[in-house]
Amino acid sequence: MPPPSPADAAAERTAIYSSPPAPPPPAPHPADERTVTYAQHTENLLNDRAVPSSPMDSAQPPVETPPSAPPGMPPGEDHPGRPGSNLSRDPSDPENRFVTAGQISGSRTPPPERQQELWNTVFGDNYQSMGDQDALEDEDSGRPIWIYALGGSVGVALVAAVLWAFLWGPLAGEDPPSNASLAAEQSATAPPKSTPTKSSTSIGPLPRYTGKASPVVGRVPDAGAGISVPRLGGTWQLDQRATVKGTYGFNTRQYVQVAPERYATIMSGPLSQRLSSYYKPDDLEPVIRQVVLSARRSFFPDDNKVKKIAQQPIKVGDQTGRLIAYSLTSGTEKATIATMAINTGGELPAIVYVSIPSESKQLLPDIRTVMNQIRLVNQ
Repeated sequence: MPPPSPADAAAERTAIYSSPPAPPPPAPHPADERTVTYAQHTENLLNDRAVPSSPMDSAQPPVETPPSAPPGMPPGEDHPGRPGSNLSRDPSDPENRFVTAGQISGSRTPPPERQQELWNTVFGDNYQSMGDQDALEDEDSGRPIWIYALGGSVGVALVAAVLWAFLWGPLAGEDPPSNASLAAEQSATAPPKSTPTKSSTSIGPLPRYTGKASPVVGRVPDAGAGISVPRLGGTWQLDQRATVKGTYGFNTRQYVQVAPERYATIMSGPLSQRLSSYYKPDDLEPVIRQVVLSARRSFFPDDNKVKKIAQQPIKVGDQTGRLIAYSLTSGTEKATIATMAINTGGELPAIVYVSIPSESKQLLPDIRTVMNQIRLVNQ
């Protein structure tokens, strides 16, 4: 078949374009329907599953549907003023369309104020009731960790303080004493050993005083006592007054005046009846003590004191006796006292009392002379 001429081709093209236009393809669902559908679904979801709608929500005015795309534009093309229109295509791939949240919501996207209200309604003040309410309540009811740290520190400090008090402090027990300290403590706490008082064996006999004794010029009998004593010469004198017994309490008296109203004396006589309860033939010391006590009260100042300086047993014939010597001191005078008690076989012993003041120490040897020359009357 021969090709058509140019005139025929032109006439054919004219006929084609002059034919009635073909009907347009059906347009896709407009964005309004999509927006209404998703908006209603979101609203139903929030009302049914999240929180009940409030009066504020029902009072909101209806959202106006933006006008559809103008005729002549391809379906799905966003006009320039629509929100999110600049996100309808991937800039790196213009041919690949993707769907955005703006396209899904369309013009029904709530304004920012409404979005904030919905967020607060779903995830705001009541968020704890939808989430971890119990966990949050447990956390709120707890205590800050620093409280436990502080309590632990205080507990450790108290334990340390108690340990220190019982181990090294005021409540600590004493260290085990060493042997040396234990011995010292025992010696300190032990009752002191009683130092033996000077007994009859710890004090010696009558000392031998230096000097020359007075001569013996006779005997002085004492029938009442059952003995006789030597009569001394030299400065000694025999007191022959009848008042001797009543004045001195003895039967015989020899004396030497060494100062005004102060005498050395030798006296003899039986034990006073008032002291008879102290007499024991085998223990004459109590009797001697009582005789010395009476002499101190009668012949010396009241402030006098005595100290035993000698004692010894004596023998007179076939009888026994005892001598005790004392050193007497007072504020005004001193003296040496020697007292002898002799068993005579009678009811009471015989007593010989010798006193030598410190002013006449040369007469001290005469004490031994008297002791050695006492005689019983019957012998």
